[in-house]
Amino acid sequence: MTLRSKSSALSFLYGLQKFGIKLGLRNIRHLCASLGHPETRFSSVHIAGTNGKGSTSSMIAAVLTAAGYKVGLYTSPHLVEFNERIRINGRSISDRSLIRYANLIRPDVEQLGATFFEATTAIAFRYFADNHVDIAVVETGLGGRLDATNVLNPRVSVITSIGKDHTEVLGTTIEQIAREKGGIIKPGIPCVLGRMQTRAKKCLESIARANSSAVLSVEDIAVGLHSDGTLSFETPGHRYISIDLSLKGEFQWGNAAAAIAALEVLKGQGFRIPDADLRIGLSCVGQLTGLKARLQIVRRRPRILCDVAHNPDAARVLAASIAEMAHRTIHIIFGVMKDKDFDPMIQALAALQPKFYAVEASIARSLPAGDLCRALIDAGCDAEAYGTIRSALASAVAHAHADDIILITGSHYVVGEAMVAMKRGAAQGRKKN
Repeated sequence: MTLRSKSSALSFLYGLQKFGIKLGLRNIRHLCASLGHPETRFSSVHIAGTNGKGSTSSMIAAVLTAAGYKVGLYTSPHLVEFNERIRINGRSISDRSLIRYANLIRPDVEQLGATFFEATTAIAFRYFADNHVDIAVVETGLGGRLDATNVLNPRVSVITSIGKDHTEVLGTTIEQIAREKGGIIKPGIPCVLGRMQTRAKKCLESIARANSSAVLSVEDIAVGLHSDGTLSFETPGHRYISIDLSLKGEFQWGNAAAAIAALEVLKGQGFRIPDADLRIGLSCVGQLTGLKARLQIVRRRPRILCDVAHNPDAARVLAASIAEMAHRTIHIIFGVMKDKDFDPMIQALAALQPKFYAVEASIARSLPAGDLCRALIDAGCDAEAYGTIRSALASAVAHAHADDIILITGSHYVVGEAMVAMKRGAAQGRKKN
């Protein structure tokens, strides 16, 4: 039966989630072979990491787009619409194309029992190949070594960070997780390493040596903050000045340094990336790629910020950034997935002494709001559970002073639902007027 609508295509793809996570390359290799090996028909940048890979991917894609290239971008998960996962120069795959490619891969996917991520990756690769992208920036889904995206032979590999997340799959030690993510390092292909623990860095450097891969580290890039708020980045071979980084938060400086290091590798391979275009790209990441919810201010007075921090390391960095902002009281709309280590996330955010609004996203993986609320209260937090994200948002806005901060975080799914609720609320407000 042919899939004839977006809803039927998505039902087919989401239905594959019943197969869970299957790490390994057998299925994706079969799918790519059946599709004519699209993964070999475009250049790529391959990015892994516990945190920062979405921001770094988008920075690289934004600069390449500003430099005039046709750039594919594959990230996950999405915030609002599935189509966001697959983009070219910031434009999401159309519903029509999504239906077409879902029909194209369906027979092989059903025969193999392929997973949701394997099918989505195959669609992305064929879509990029058919649209003749000059280069695609591809983010791993989980880990690296056995991730479906790891059939690529990229121009450069980037590993942004190593932290404890998905330990039930990737391992319980930093070294084990580093080995899994380091699996994207290919023989002779340069590798960029972000800021990370010494143990993780040594492990990745060992993998790079075994593959005769040159290593570029962001620790070798000096970052300077100027009085006008712009940044400078000094690599071993060049100095970039007057960078107005659109992604806010000091933690983004390291991601930008990793992006610049990867872009320098591409320049050495013949890509033309003038400094002016690099400045434009880094100052317009959201506009050029569609990236959202990285310490993003979506409303002022009170400030409403969205951030997709979804593990302990990300929560700690987010809390440090929020602490530096002027505010009266902080309200946190907070929801997490059942499989996350959320107690350290609570501890990190609790340091802000906020009022918590415990919520759950409308997916099976979400931790029930009542359970999360009990964990927050047990940790000594001021917390209340809400039946919907919309009601939590309405309550936070009603109780917030103009100088307060409302932070929405804990999960891509929670942030995505909140953004939809705010968009609908704004639309309804316009209709009334």
